[in-house]
Amino acid sequence: DTSHFRRIEQVNKYIEDYYVEQPDYQKITEKAVTSMLSELDPHSMYIAAKDVQRTNEGLQANFEGVGIAFQIVNDTISVTEVIVGGPSERVGLQIGDKLLTVDDTTATFKGVNNNFVFKHLRGKKGTEVRLTVKRHGLDKPLQFTIVRDKVPIYSIDTYFMLDDEVGYIRLARFARTS
Repeated sequence: DTSHFRRIEQVNKYIEDYYVEQPDYQKITEKAVTSMLSELDPHSMYIAAKDVQRTNEGLQANFEGVGIAFQIVNDTISVTEVIVGGPSERVGLQIGDKLLTVDDTTATFKGVNNNFVFKHLRGKKGTEVRLTVKRHGLDKPLQFTIVRDKVPIYSIDTYFMLDDEVGYIRLARFARTS
């Protein structure tokens, strides 16, 4: 049954023929596709062309940036992982550190989101970023200057043999090189 496709075409025709202003077709098309895919299952999603590179970085063996994973709660960016071998580990950033400023920009504000973090922390290898962080147990904020670098993403973080025949491999994340 193709009637559902005809309804979409019909709505589009009504918009073209009767809507007073020129609509932003790219915006409404992306919203329609996103909405349709969200009804399928939790794994199907639409990724806009502008976001494909950032989305695929998690599947690559490395990316360029400071080398942390983070979580945003309310208005605060907290470090949840310092990637081994990355630039943040080299300067002493720690899990639990809370970002107060990134360069000269306040990093604690209502509405802070992943895009803010990606825009300010990822960047070309060799460029610098200055962070001011609040660390639990310390009264004064700490300051770090981090030189962005290639950040290795290791899929396997633990492995060992239980006995002569049985081994254990922990696949911490799935990436292209897994």
